[in-house]
Amino acid sequence: MPVRPRWIVFDAVGTLITPQPSVAEAYTSVGRRYGVDLPVEVVRQRFRTAFHESETACFAPQRRGQTSEVEELARWRWIVREVLPEAADAEACFRELWDHFAQAANWRCYDDVDTALTGLRQRNMNVAIASNFDERLQEIVRGFSVLAEVPRVFVSSALGARKPDPQFYRRIEIDLATDPQTLLMVGDDHQCDVLGPQQCGWQARRLHRSPDPDIDCWGSLGDLIDWLDHTAAA
Repeated sequence: MPVRPRWIVFDAVGTLITPQPSVAEAYTSVGRRYGVDLPVEVVRQRFRTAFHESETACFAPQRRGQTSEVEELARWRWIVREVLPEAADAEACFRELWDHFAQAANWRCYDDVDTALTGLRQRNMNVAIASNFDERLQEIVRGFSVLAEVPRVFVSSALGARKPDPQFYRRIEIDLATDPQTLLMVGDDHQCDVLGPQQCGWQARRLHRSPDPDIDCWGSLGDLIDWLDHTAAA
């Protein structure tokens, strides 16, 4: 039986929040204002490729797994230029997209977030958010009343390391002054939110938001509440 966690640490994007409109739709819409007329599916595929390649394209080998606010800004500038190279004013296009995704109005919380976080507070559970993001996430979180109550929000650009680098998790442990086995990471990415924290001694469960989640995944945050109640009763 696993140790009952002292802290529940949530990933952000894909776990608590999601862009609305989607990333591809936002890039397509902004791109049109700069002379780029592409189908959404083309933009979506370009974004997937650029995002995947940005790790090796934007970070020197000795900086892999590390990051900073300056490096994240540069990485996203590179991604936008890779996705929309036809833009008439590349820098203005980038700035508009950077600002777009800084606004809470362009994100939404998943439907189960309010109920789950309320349930965790009722059970006196400590909650944190930890994401591969930059300082924009702080403003986004403040834009949702249910998330604004989360006391600790960690972003990779401030920690100086990106999931799944071990330093990401170690620096959170130090900040929260707790042992790794008392931390439970919940997120949608198998590498970043399950394997990475487990290798550092954390507990971890993947959240797979689909009609037919994998057997080892939670399909909603309601599963987390059920699991906590089960461990408390055992």
